Amino acid sequence: MIEDRVVRAVAEALGVPPDAIVAAPTLFDLPGFDSLTVVAILSRLEDEFGTEVPPDAIVPEAFESLGALTALFRVNGGQA
Repeated sequence: MIEDRVVRAVAEALGVPPDAIVAAPTLFDLPGFDSLTVVAILSRLEDEFGTEVPPDAIVPEAFESLGALTALFRVNGGQA
């Protein structure tokens, strides 16, 4: 499932348990979630899904929540 893969990638990038990702009100509330982490997560997920997210889709709102980040990859070629 795409969401599980996204949770795992964010958890690994931040070094926190997956439950913390799921429980966070927004991804921006997670400790260490900053622009460098966004780049690392984006790169990791693009590699995992074998896709490249178009630059115009890389906006702050796409990284605000687990649902938004999952949708970014669902729309851009992620496989369920």
